[in-house]
Amino acid sequence: MDTTGNSFTGSYSYTLDTKGRVNIPSKMRRALGPNNDGTFVATRSGDLCIVLYPIQVWKDKLEDKLLRLNKGSALNRHFARNLLRHAETLQYDSQGRVALPAGLVKFAQIEKEVEIVGMIDRIEIWSPARLAEIEARFADHEEELEAIAREIDL
Repeated sequence: MDTTGNSFTGSYSYTLDTKGRVNIPSKMRRALGPNNDGTFVATRSGDLCIVLYPIQVWKDKLEDKLLRLNKGSALNRHFARNLLRHAETLQYDSQGRVALPAGLVKFAQIEKEVEIVGMIDRIEIWSPARLAEIEARFADHEEELEAIAREIDL
């Protein structure tokens, strides 16, 4: 990941302004490497939130992997099309805000309040209600979560 040596971590509560902009936490802006020029690619996540990839992560990892997918597979083409048709490049302004695309805001069922979650190499933007639903869905998966923790030596 092209960052300043830090990664995206933590969870922050923010509010969309009347123009659909949200502040990217300063800790996360500082973690973004200079090669990214304050730029992200925003798209849909499979978890029904908005995901922001630093532009260099998008170009170096995701675009390369998408290009390597077998284009003869209808399922691969559908996957790539679905990811890319909702992707938009965003750059934060001098106050650290990004304007979230209306279609992505609607997809994520964001009204006004948002929860911004750092995921090491990307940032997720959630409706707090949707994030609570996900937390509740996995509340009774304690054993599986503990196995994952052991797998990564936590």
